[in-house]
Amino acid sequence: MKKSSIEKVFRKLKLQVRSTGHNYGWLIVNGKKILRVHYSHGKGEISEKVVNKIRGQLKLSQKDFKDLISCPMSREDYLRVLIEKGIV
Repeated sequence: MKKSSIEKVFRKLKLQVRSTGHNYGWLIVNGKKILRVHYSHGKGEISEKVVNKIRGQLKLSQKDFKDLISCPMSREDYLRVLIEKGIV
């Protein structure tokens, strides 16, 4: 997967971003940090293993993660999924 796809997800979910040796994004809802997502700055595409870790950090199923990447899922839809799972 291209890094630009993950960067697009960070923007879509309005994650607060900090860049050090890795790119970190925090999902903040009502002033509370809910979860953290990160990936390395490295070159090239992101490996499937790392993509699966990112999906896990976002607490999404394969289907929901694909929807998030391909755009049918909005930030509001994502927050609904987290509410249903009892994370928010």
